[in-house]
Amino acid sequence: MPEALEILKSHTRPVTESFIVPVWESPDHVLAKDVHAPFDWPPRHKSAYDGYAVRSSDTPGKLKLVGEAVIGTSDVGIKIGEGEAVYVTTGAYLPDGADAVVPEEKVVVEDGYIIVKDKIEPHQYIDPRGSITRKGQLLAKRGQLLTVYDVVGLLEVAVTEVEVYRKVRVAIISTGNELIVPSDPISTQMKVYKGKVVATTGGLLEAFIYEYLPWVEIVDSVLLPDNKEAVAWYIKHLLDNVDVVLLTGGTGPSNIDLFYQLKDDIGGELLFRGLFVKGGRPTSAFIVGNKPIIGLSGYPLSALHGFIRLVYPYLRYLGNVEKGAPPLYIVDAVLTDSIKAGRPRPIKVRVEYRDGVYYATPLNKVYQLSSANVGLVLANGIAFTGAENLKPGDKIPVLLYRDPIGRKYPV
Repeated sequence: MPEALEILKSHTRPVTESFIVPVWESPDHVLAKDVHAPFDWPPRHKSAYDGYAVRSSDTPGKLKLVGEAVIGTSDVGIKIGEGEAVYVTTGAYLPDGADAVVPEEKVVVEDGYIIVKDKIEPHQYIDPRGSITRKGQLLAKRGQLLTVYDVVGLLEVAVTEVEVYRKVRVAIISTGNELIVPSDPISTQMKVYKGKVVATTGGLLEAFIYEYLPWVEIVDSVLLPDNKEAVAWYIKHLLDNVDVVLLTGGTGPSNIDLFYQLKDDIGGELLFRGLFVKGGRPTSAFIVGNKPIIGLSGYPLSALHGFIRLVYPYLRYLGNVEKGAPPLYIVDAVLTDSIKAGRPRPIKVRVEYRDGVYYATPLNKVYQLSSANVGLVLANGIAFTGAENLKPGDKIPVLLYRDPIGRKYPV
């Protein structure tokens, strides 16, 4: 798999197109330039409490109220003199002359005066000027995937624009004469019973991309029959507008499989044929110009396995993602049974949470078959092995797709 990834990377280049967006429109985009603080922040002393702005040298003592300062105003137009105080709200800039705040609960208000019993130190109960960021300070580096949490933080210190890369553009083509799009439940049930297969592989990949690869844009997702001319036309139609085409189905080892016929008809160069994995072994790729067409298994979990092992890191490379992507493996779980791996493979597991530890129990062998997708209903996670055999007590990374048994929320 590392070799296949390096082959893909050697024939392509990451996205270079970038544009400037308002910070509030930046989530799910990757930074194209480092972000630096535009100002010392806060630009002047700022109250951390509801209370009274004072000169610390006047405390303890009886101070005269001479006005108020509320959040949202940069200059309150008041200067505190000796023996004076100004009421302030949390987040308000302090009036000139003040260097500290006395919280409301620490004073007694009496006929236009406040009585401060304690000594207040300089800068106590405030955010001093420049204490949060300094002008020019590095806040976020190129390659960071931005989130709504970044929006909150950047806007707080007056960063309002960022430069980001365009999203990686992907198309998904599902193929198979046996595949159907579900319509009403009764007719779909009868078609499945008579041998048809509901097209779910493409939908699974779409959902996975939306959840874990927000820097990727799905520009098209289509179901086509095993018709070489139709699929070839569609791929040619897509190539100018996408970075990668994902093809599910028709990727078996035979030269009569659709994937290899397409390579010859479109004039592609074969990059690699198959991966050393169990579940997803047919994963292959050819390239047309600098656009890869990556073939994945028609079986949903096998396709997802090939995607996670190969396509996911490749799309990180294309998207310039160096930091901030949602984690794929949610937990490291302790195995309760042995696994004979031999090759990297996905294992459907039932995960239980006990005494602060996650335990993963593999479903029985029948439900591990690529053709037994009903195992995904009975499980709550997918474990990913290496090539080595595993024994009870070993830890293994698990993608949880629903709550583990015994876990109570919130925690």
